[in-house]
Amino acid sequence: MVVTQVDSTSLDMITIIPSVTSEINVVAFKHRAIVAAILLVFALVGLLGNALVIISVIVGRRLRTITNILVVNLAFADFMACTFFPFQSAGLLSQTGRYPLHETVCAAVAAVQYISACCSVYTLVAISFVRWYVITRSIRGHQGLHTPKKIAIMVVIIWIFSISFMVVPPVLGIGTLGYSQYYSLCSLTKTNELGNYYVVLQGALIVIALLLTLVFYIRILCHVLRHNKQFRVKYAVDEDTGSSSTEAHQNKASSSIAAGSRPPMIKAINRKEIEITKNLFMVVCVFMFCFLATIVNFIIPGTSVFTLYSIMIAFGNSIVNPIIYGLNHPNFQEVFITIICCRPIR
Repeated sequence: MVVTQVDSTSLDMITIIPSVTSEINVVAFKHRAIVAAILLVFALVGLLGNALVIISVIVGRRLRTITNILVVNLAFADFMACTFFPFQSAGLLSQTGRYPLHETVCAAVAAVQYISACCSVYTLVAISFVRWYVITRSIRGHQGLHTPKKIAIMVVIIWIFSISFMVVPPVLGIGTLGYSQYYSLCSLTKTNELGNYYVVLQGALIVIALLLTLVFYIRILCHVLRHNKQFRVKYAVDEDTGSSSTEAHQNKASSSIAAGSRPPMIKAINRKEIEITKNLFMVVCVFMFCFLATIVNFIIPGTSVFTLYSIMIAFGNSIVNPIIYGLNHPNFQEVFITIICCRPIR
């Protein structure tokens, strides 16, 4: 009888262990290995690219603009996120159902990832606000909010806001940062029943930030279209009246000032500001594209391999901004080449 009981107990243990293992490793190892390898590439490219952006603004005199203070802040947030990608890869490659390092390390990795993402998206909001302010309100020099000191204060507020909303809720018990056994990632654990509220908070903050960013860029577009229409109408009136070029120039300037618009000299400045705004809006579009898969995945209930790949795409946002600057921003492009070729910067 004793032998029979031992055999049945051992059989029960054998049947229980595989079921626990299958629950822990739901996502196949081959998918986790692919994502881990890609994150290591992201880490290398992101660290080099974002460091290049920061160094370029420091050493390049033409890049030391007020808006680029926010660009450096964005690059620093992405640099910080890329620093912890190898720690995510270590968790993805684990086959024990536990994080290979101490659990505190995994919680810190998750906190840094969330803080950097929140800081990035609200830095984009600040950039869109500054672009709107420069083009519509503060073209005539560093006036109003468009000063280095006030932009630096804005950066500090962004970091305080990001740390508060990403770290304080788990400290208060709303969600638990740690190792997700299902996806083998440092994120939220399923041990806390209030974790869903933390996820909703994250999603709401990102959606609000993106909506604010779009509102500012739409207002910029409306202002530019209205401004250009006024100039086209004025040029048409000048041609119809047959006035001389000098008189037309003077009348146009006086009418623009009387209507609260900018003089013709400001129009050339606007063109440069608009080009900068286009490049920065491209950064916003890429950010939205990278997070689109994650947003769609949250809308669809359940868990799947697609969730792991959508998170990987969201992580990819940390490496694309230096590529955009290098391809579309002439000043950044010139300084990038100078630094890579180890030539002295003039």
